[in-house]
Amino acid sequence: MTVSCPRCGTRYRLPPRSKLGANPTYRCVRCRQVFAADAAAEAPALEDEVEPGDDDDTFTFGGAPERDDAPEPDDTPAPAPRAAHGPPPPVKSPARFAVRTVIGVTLLYALLSIYLHTHPDAVRGVLGRLPMIGTSLAEKRLDPASIQLANVRGEYQRVKGDQLVFVISGTAINNAPVAVRGVQIEGRIRGAEEQRQVVFCGAAPRDVRDLSVREIALLQTLEPPKDWTVAPGEQTTFLVVFVGPPLDLREFAAEVVAVQGQPRRRTQQT
Repeated sequence: MTVSCPRCGTRYRLPPRSKLGANPTYRCVRCRQVFAADAAAEAPALEDEVEPGDDDDTFTFGGAPERDDAPEPDDTPAPAPRAAHGPPPPVKSPARFAVRTVIGVTLLYALLSIYLHTHPDAVRGVLGRLPMIGTSLAEKRLDPASIQLANVRGEYQRVKGDQLVFVISGTAINNAPVAVRGVQIEGRIRGAEEQRQVVFCGAAPRDVRDLSVREIALLQTLEPPKDWTVAPGEQTTFLVVFVGPPLDLREFAAEVVAVQGQPRRRTQQT
């Protein structure tokens, strides 16, 4: 005869009655439900003697040891999802990093500029200790008023190629108590518009009539030799040339804009 599990409905074929005890109970191998076969499910003894076939499942008796090959249910609880701890970390933006870098560099440059402006002597002393270039960086700047300009005059001249130029010339007198070098003179002319030109004393030619416009422009960018100086009370000439000056020139002028003191030479002790 056959019997069905009341929970999952799995059908089983019972063994012969002679192998069953009194009031037997059964355990479903699928859902582990323990149940007893009702009297209505019993069949004639001939059917009880039929051996179990392959079409029906087998079962275990109540109280009998469980089969070792039966799958055990997994009672391990499933891991709970991990709760998020706060919002995700913000993603660093390259643009924000660039802006912060620019702001930091700007502030550093501003602080350095303020220090250089308020402590020129200290900065000059530090720069003077640098090898090779320290002497040129630490040159002492003198007051331009220590150089006096005299015999300043201006005139139109014709140069090579029949080009018209305006020339401002004169002498620069050193009234400082020390020798000076790097004297820069700025010339200005004013007509319909103002023009400016800066030259070094000691580098400009004395006469430009035999020079071309290109040669004049090149000579006005030159600096005097490093050993060129003007001793106290001595004087030197200067020449400022304007190419293509306005014909309605109303005013011209010249002034000293920069002058350097003679750099100190370090004495070596033997």
